[in-house]
Amino acid sequence: MLPHLIKTGTLERALRLVIVSSMAHYIADRLEGADKWPSIIETINDEADCTSSVMKKRYPLSKLLEVMSIRELSSRLPTPTLVAVSAVNPGFCHSRLTREVDSNPSLKFAMSIYKGSVARTTEMGSRTLVHAVIEPGERERHGHYLSSCEVAEESDYTLSAEGREFSKRLWHETLKILGDIDPRVNTIVSEHLTQDIA
Repeated sequence: MLPHLIKTGTLERALRLVIVSSMAHYIADRLEGADKWPSIIETINDEADCTSSVMKKRYPLSKLLEVMSIRELSSRLPTPTLVAVSAVNPGFCHSRLTREVDSNPSLKFAMSIYKGSVARTTEMGSRTLVHAVIEPGERERHGHYLSSCEVAEESDYTLSAEGREFSKRLWHETLKILGDIDPRVNTIVSEHLTQDIA
């Protein structure tokens, strides 16, 4: 998809690639010892590590990985970019995302109170996505995490030296996996993205 987006973007107006993310990335656990893992993705996907207690933490982790991936992709697009990339948090919205608590009457009741007091309607949440897609100023938002239609600071871990190294490793591992599946990925990367600067 990236070559088509780049071909269609213009210097006057970049196309937008908007990924739905979440404020849950702030509460993702640090992956202790990840710097010593032979592979981040293989370790995360190891069935032995997929216990119920670990899996309960996977949603925040998936959102952390999204924010990091957006940062890595955006940093490798040429400047000025023809494709503005951002991660958007629609906020806590009324949805079935919390369906796991429905089987526990106490948790279901507590969640209904919490949702009633702080959750946005899904229509209100969708406005944040539409904003990122149509509002002018896409290049100023490029590579950023957005919340409530504004650029917001990513989690401390994401901004830390450790988090930056982690995200670079994740980027390279992801490209290796995708390139092994479809060699065209390597061609697209070499033709359209800049390489890491040591």
